[in-house]
Amino acid sequence: MKLGYLGPKGTFSEQAALLYAKSCQQACDYSIYMNITEVIAAVNDGVIDEGIVPLENSIEGTVTSTMDTLIFDSSLYIKCELVLKVSQNLMVRKGVGKEDIIRIISHPQALAQCRKYIKSIGVAETMAVSSTAEAAHIVSETDEPFGAIAPGISAEVYGLEIIGADIQDDDTNATRFVVISKKETELSAGMKTSIAFTLDDDNSPGRLYKVLDILNIYEINMIKIESRPAKHKLGTYVFYIDLVAGNEEDLRDAVKMIKRKVSFFKYLGSYPSIG
Repeated sequence: MKLGYLGPKGTFSEQAALLYAKSCQQACDYSIYMNITEVIAAVNDGVIDEGIVPLENSIEGTVTSTMDTLIFDSSLYIKCELVLKVSQNLMVRKGVGKEDIIRIISHPQALAQCRKYIKSIGVAETMAVSSTAEAAHIVSETDEPFGAIAPGISAEVYGLEIIGADIQDDDTNATRFVVISKKETELSAGMKTSIAFTLDDDNSPGRLYKVLDILNIYEINMIKIESRPAKHKLGTYVFYIDLVAGNEEDLRDAVKMIKRKVSFFKYLGSYPSIG
């Protein structure tokens, strides 16, 4: 199977791709892309079989480029999801100790996530770069006593030594990845189902409530709702919803009713969580 993910090597996306491949017990040929839209486009065009992309982070929220591309610019489905704990680590070239470090390099979000730890070891100078993997690469190439904050896989890729593990200030930080495919997944109860829709443009009051009330009538649990600009007219929005239904017939009936009340509807898949 050809599987694509967001690069470079040594990122959380690569870690998620490896975990997914292991769960499938399937040999994979990996393709690395430099942005999320390239991963999705490669699946959509049949260049690769599946792609794995981040959809949501527990602290930063929705990855809008993933959501928008799936809704507006592709004909793909979510096959499964994988939640990966964000574990940051301080890594150095072998022989460098914490007391030797004069600069810590990482992605701006990773530096922010580890602010208390950086202060605790007395390193005043930090440098932001484009990715945690890039930080690890820089540290591996320099003779200066620098440290990088990156996922553990980066230490393996770039030959570094981890001298501080799980150093993030918030231990609950996690990222939700989704695996996307051209193969449509069947509408199923007991799994997470994702849909997107646009309301009729009649400006009548309570339009969104009337749609959401359908889920209430059928006792379907809505676990996420988010609006995104519909991109064709100011003030019009696409609503993205994650839901879980206990009864398959109720789920199918609810989806049918929602389709009748909206001007645009997109089914993105019913899928399990793995890992």
